[in-house]
Amino acid sequence: MLHTQQVLHNRYQLKEKLGESAGRQTWLAWDLSAQENVVVKLLIFSDQMRWENLRLFEREAQVLKQLNHPHIPKYRNYFCVEDQLLYFGLVQEYIPATSLKQLLNQGKVFAESEVRKIAAHILKILIYLHGLSPPVLHRDIKPSNLLLSKGSRIYLVDFGAVQDRAAREGATFTVVGTYGYAPLEQFGGRATPASDLYALGATLIHLLTGISPADLPQKDSRLEFAHLVRLNPGFVHWLEHLTQPNLERRFSSAQQALAALRTNQNAIKVASPRLPESDIWLKTSPSRLQIHFPVPWDKVITSPRNWAVVTGLGFWFYWLWVMSSGWVWMYLLWLTGSLVLAAWFILPVLVETNVYFHHQQFEIEVKLLGFRVKQQRGNVLEIDKVFKSDSGGYGNNKVPEVTLAVGVEEYSFGRLKPPLSDDVCRWLVDEIKHWLGL
Repeated sequence: MLHTQQVLHNRYQLKEKLGESAGRQTWLAWDLSAQENVVVKLLIFSDQMRWENLRLFEREAQVLKQLNHPHIPKYRNYFCVEDQLLYFGLVQEYIPATSLKQLLNQGKVFAESEVRKIAAHILKILIYLHGLSPPVLHRDIKPSNLLLSKGSRIYLVDFGAVQDRAAREGATFTVVGTYGYAPLEQFGGRATPASDLYALGATLIHLLTGISPADLPQKDSRLEFAHLVRLNPGFVHWLEHLTQPNLERRFSSAQQALAALRTNQNAIKVASPRLPESDIWLKTSPSRLQIHFPVPWDKVITSPRNWAVVTGLGFWFYWLWVMSSGWVWMYLLWLTGSLVLAAWFILPVLVETNVYFHHQQFEIEVKLLGFRVKQQRGNVLEIDKVFKSDSGGYGNNKVPEVTLAVGVEEYSFGRLKPPLSDDVCRWLVDEIKHWLGL
């Protein structure tokens, strides 16, 4: 029976038991030779132990020996020792850090900004692992296998389920992974780099919601989590893409997933507040996007057409007064008709439009002279497509606008006078798509 202060292999003095499971123990130990703390993982050989467990343990040691990444604990040694029982030992670098599982158990709530950083760090580790020849698949990414140091550095540990892609097709396999984090294809022995991405996505969702993915509701085998936490819709789409149950619909590589994450993040950080030569402006944050179409007062005042209408009305009112010759009812009738005609030309220019995108809802609000005349709402997570469309006439008379496709419904905005230019429409479409992660 192992105990603290015991020395294994004439070198490793056991200090503290870090974990224990069936046939396995993990210890913090002092390396008497190197004079440093190390982690010693022990596999206990017994009649109940399956030979497959020893094979996985030796493979972990072989793979770790080949790895060289600053965020993966370094291999130190491998040994076997007999002390009533036969122990196989794997020695690794000690990382003074706390597992994400421990932080979750302590009640820590992870903000979206924190989770984005964690995601980027892990993806960089996976880019390294999957880029090796042959690629190395971790196959057991979960909060307990991710360490967070005081310097906010993330480390990936426990390569006990590791597999290299050199494994032969049709060869026997051992089911590894943790329920809730491992995708379906992994339990069928078809693990790919995208399988690690699914486990990463499930882990990130656990950090954001505080709920294990095994306990989350599902719809068509997809994790349902967006209603439990306030997130940028683009980040929600990214996580949904990462955890697609269908392997073909998931990100195919860590590089692709990281590029998509950065695209969404950059859209939030550096979204152009205003396009040159346009009065339209945007306000953006991870949880909200607002687009404001103000009344173009400068164009209202300087428009030759508006001045022509005002001048013409002045002469028209004077002529009506002269022609009515005291017939007040006739004057009022003609005046009303004239004002309606004037409104037909001028009021469309005095329209103000605001478009709001929140974490779950979008709203299109149209105001005329400060009074709301139109309001539309929809579910932001159901937006399938954002595109430039044309309406209001034929040929050259069509007016460009921005359209949101939500299933069979379409919501359009930006049909203004003077009309939006094609460049402004494309700019708005790009900004919205980037923020939504489409």
